[in-house]
Amino acid sequence: MTVKNEISRHSNFYVSTVTFLVEDSLFKVSREPFEKESEVFCDMFSLPQGSSVVVEGTSDENAIRIDRTSKDDFEQLLKALLHRKYGSQPNLPHGIEQWTSVLKLSTAWNFERLRQAAIDALTESGIGAVDRVVLSQRYYIKNWLLPALNELARRPEPIILEEAQRMGIDIALKLASVRERVTIRSTFSAYEL
Repeated sequence: MTVKNEISRHSNFYVSTVTFLVEDSLFKVSREPFEKESEVFCDMFSLPQGSSVVVEGTSDENAIRIDRTSKDDFEQLLKALLHRKYGSQPNLPHGIEQWTSVLKLSTAWNFERLRQAAIDALTESGIGAVDRVVLSQRYYIKNWLLPALNELARRPEPIILEEAQRMGIDIALKLASVRERVTIRSTFSAYEL
Protein backbone atom coordinates (compact mmCIF):
# COMPACT_ATOMS: atom_id res chain seq x y z
CA MET A 1 0.00 0.00 0.00
CA THR A 2 1.37 3.41 -0.96
CA VAL A 3 1.16 6.34 1.37
CA LYS A 4 0.54 9.56 -0.45
CA ASN A 5 2.50 12.49 1.00
CA GLU A 6 0.60 15.70 1.09
CA ILE A 7 2.33 18.56 -0.69
CA SER A 8 2.36 21.92 1.04
CA ARG A 9 3.46 25.39 0.08
CA HIS A 10 6.56 26.67 1.84
CA SER A 11 5.65 29.44 4.28
CA ASN A 12 8.52 31.76 3.27
CA PHE A 13 9.34 30.85 -0.30
CA TYR A 14 6.04 30.43 -2.07
CA VAL A 15 5.23 33.88 -3.35
CA SER A 16 1.82 35.11 -4.35
CA THR A 17 1.95 37.47 -7.32
CA VAL A 18 -0.34 40.12 -8.69
CA THR A 19 -0.60 41.43 -12.25
CA PHE A 20 -1.21 45.11 -12.97
CA LEU A 21 -2.01 46.79 -16.28
CA VAL A 22 -0.67 50.33 -16.46
CA GLU A 23 -1.14 52.09 -19.80
CA ASP A 24 -0.03 49.41 -22.29
CA SER A 25 2.25 47.38 -19.99
CA LEU A 26 1.68 44.42 -17.73
CA PHE A 27 3.59 44.21 -14.44
CA LYS A 28 3.65 40.91 -12.53
CA VAL A 29 5.15 41.39 -9.08
CA SER A 30 5.05 39.99 -5.59
CA ARG A 31 1.81 40.83 -3.84
CA GLU A 32 3.39 40.91 -0.37
CA PRO A 33 4.82 44.46 -0.32
CA PHE A 34 1.52 45.85 -1.57
CA GLU A 35 -0.40 44.06 1.17
CA LYS A 36 2.07 44.90 3.94
CA GLU A 37 2.85 48.51 3.12
CA SER A 38 -0.27 50.03 1.57
CA GLU A 39 -3.62 50.37 3.29
CA VAL A 40 -5.25 50.85 -0.11
CA PHE A 41 -3.94 47.59 -1.59
CA CYS A 42 -4.34 45.68 1.67
CA ASP A 43 -8.02 46.64 1.73
CA MET A 44 -8.43 45.82 -1.97
CA PHE A 45 -6.86 42.39 -1.60
CA SER A 46 -8.91 41.57 1.50
CA LEU A 47 -12.27 42.13 -0.23
CA PRO A 48 -14.25 38.90 -0.53
CA GLN A 49 -14.14 37.26 -3.96
CA GLY A 50 -17.12 35.52 -5.46
CA SER A 51 -16.66 31.82 -6.17
CA SER A 52 -17.68 32.03 -9.83
CA VAL A 53 -15.66 35.13 -10.59
CA VAL A 54 -12.08 35.08 -11.85
CA VAL A 55 -10.07 37.09 -9.32
CA GLU A 56 -8.69 40.33 -10.69
CA GLY A 57 -4.89 40.46 -10.78
CA THR A 58 -4.32 36.71 -11.06
CA SER A 59 -3.48 36.63 -14.78
CA ASP A 60 -2.45 38.76 -17.72
CA GLU A 61 -5.97 38.53 -19.09
CA ASN A 62 -7.46 39.65 -15.80
CA ALA A 63 -4.90 42.20 -14.62
CA ILE A 64 -5.75 44.95 -12.15
CA ARG A 65 -6.11 48.01 -14.33
CA ILE A 66 -4.43 51.12 -12.89
CA ASP A 67 -5.91 54.16 -14.63
CA ARG A 68 -4.68 57.76 -14.45
CA THR A 69 -1.16 56.56 -13.65
CA SER A 70 1.75 56.66 -16.05
CA LYS A 71 3.78 53.55 -16.75
CA ASP A 72 6.96 55.44 -15.79
CA ASP A 73 5.52 56.59 -12.43
CA PHE A 74 4.46 53.02 -11.62
CA GLU A 75 7.87 51.67 -12.61
CA GLN A 76 9.58 54.14 -10.24
CA LEU A 77 7.25 53.09 -7.43
CA LEU A 78 8.11 49.42 -8.07
CA LYS A 79 11.83 50.16 -8.15
CA ALA A 80 11.64 51.88 -4.77
CA LEU A 81 9.23 49.37 -3.25
CA LEU A 82 11.08 46.23 -4.34
CA HIS A 83 14.73 47.29 -4.57
CA ARG A 84 15.13 49.28 -1.37
CA LYS A 85 14.65 46.13 0.66
CA TYR A 86 15.88 43.36 -1.64
CA GLY A 87 17.93 45.01 -4.36
CA SER A 88 20.91 47.21 -4.89
CA GLN A 89 21.30 50.97 -4.93
CA PRO A 90 21.74 51.29 -8.73
CA ASN A 91 18.23 49.90 -9.19
CA LEU A 92 16.61 52.48 -6.93
CA PRO A 93 15.06 55.56 -8.49
CA HIS A 94 17.53 58.38 -8.86
CA GLY A 95 16.93 62.03 -9.48
CA ILE A 96 14.22 64.44 -8.48
CA GLU A 97 11.76 63.45 -11.22
CA GLN A 98 11.88 59.73 -10.39
CA TRP A 99 11.57 60.24 -6.63
CA THR A 100 8.70 62.67 -7.25
CA SER A 101 6.91 59.84 -9.08
CA VAL A 102 7.43 57.63 -6.02
CA LEU A 103 6.16 60.41 -3.74
CA LYS A 104 3.07 60.92 -5.90
CA LEU A 105 1.96 57.28 -5.92
CA SER A 106 3.06 56.43 -2.38
CA THR A 107 0.96 59.34 -1.13
CA ALA A 108 -2.07 58.37 -3.25
CA TRP A 109 -1.95 54.72 -2.18
CA ASN A 110 -0.88 55.17 1.47
CA PHE A 111 2.56 53.58 1.35
CA GLU A 112 3.72 55.48 4.46
CA ARG A 113 7.28 54.09 4.72
CA LEU A 114 7.84 54.43 1.00
CA ARG A 115 6.49 57.98 1.08
CA GLN A 116 8.98 58.85 3.83
CA ALA A 117 11.79 57.25 1.81
CA ALA A 118 10.83 59.45 -1.16
CA ILE A 119 10.75 62.58 1.02
CA ASP A 120 14.16 61.70 2.47
CA ALA A 121 15.63 61.04 -0.99
CA LEU A 122 14.25 64.33 -2.33
CA THR A 123 15.60 66.22 0.67
CA GLU A 124 19.06 64.67 0.20
CA SER A 125 18.96 65.51 -3.52
CA GLY A 126 19.03 69.23 -2.72
CA ILE A 127 15.64 69.94 -4.26
CA GLY A 128 15.06 73.67 -4.74
CA ALA A 129 12.87 75.88 -2.60
CA VAL A 130 10.20 76.41 -5.27
CA ASP A 131 9.94 72.66 -5.85
CA ARG A 132 9.65 72.11 -2.08
CA VAL A 133 6.79 74.64 -1.92
CA VAL A 134 4.97 73.01 -4.83
CA LEU A 135 5.47 69.44 -3.60
CA SER A 136 4.67 70.31 0.02
CA GLN A 137 1.28 71.61 -1.05
CA ARG A 138 0.53 68.85 -3.54
CA TYR A 139 1.61 65.96 -1.30
CA TYR A 140 1.03 67.39 2.20
CA ILE A 141 4.63 67.66 3.39
CA LYS A 142 4.14 70.09 6.26
CA ASN A 143 7.76 70.43 7.38
CA TRP A 144 8.92 71.59 3.92
CA LEU A 145 6.66 74.59 3.37
CA LEU A 146 7.82 77.15 5.95
CA PRO A 147 11.59 76.60 5.50
CA ALA A 148 11.19 76.80 1.70
CA LEU A 149 9.16 80.02 1.95
CA ASN A 150 11.76 81.51 4.34
CA GLU A 151 14.51 80.64 1.88
CA LEU A 152 12.60 82.31 -0.97
CA ALA A 153 11.78 85.37 1.15
CA ARG A 154 15.44 85.93 2.01
CA ARG A 155 17.10 85.20 -1.32
CA PRO A 156 18.38 88.25 -3.19
CA GLU A 157 16.87 87.27 -6.56
CA PRO A 158 13.22 88.20 -7.13
CA ILE A 159 10.54 85.57 -7.70
CA ILE A 160 10.16 85.17 -11.45
CA LEU A 161 6.84 84.66 -13.24
CA GLU A 162 7.40 80.94 -13.91
CA GLU A 163 8.10 80.32 -10.20
CA ALA A 164 5.02 82.30 -9.17
CA GLN A 165 2.84 80.31 -11.58
CA ARG A 166 4.19 77.00 -10.27
CA MET A 167 3.61 77.96 -6.61
CA GLY A 168 0.19 79.47 -7.27
CA ILE A 169 -0.88 83.10 -7.18
CA ASP A 170 -1.94 83.09 -3.50
CA ILE A 171 1.45 81.87 -2.25
CA ALA A 172 3.34 84.05 -4.72
CA LEU A 173 1.52 87.21 -3.56
CA LYS A 174 2.00 86.40 0.13
CA LEU A 175 5.66 85.67 -0.55
CA ALA A 176 6.05 88.97 -2.41
CA SER A 177 4.53 90.79 0.57
CA VAL A 178 6.93 89.10 3.00
CA ARG A 179 9.89 89.82 0.71
CA GLU A 180 8.86 93.48 0.57
CA ARG A 181 8.72 93.69 4.37
CA VAL A 182 12.12 91.99 4.70
CA THR A 183 13.59 94.44 2.19
CA ILE A 184 12.08 97.46 3.98
CA ARG A 185 13.38 96.25 7.35
CA SER A 186 16.84 95.66 5.89
CA THR A 187 16.82 99.13 4.36
CA PHE A 188 15.78 100.84 7.63
CA SER A 189 18.33 98.82 9.60
CA ALA A 190 21.07 99.97 7.22
CA TYR A 191 20.09 103.63 7.72
CA GLU A 192 20.05 103.28 11.53
CA LEU A 193 23.71 102.22 11.54
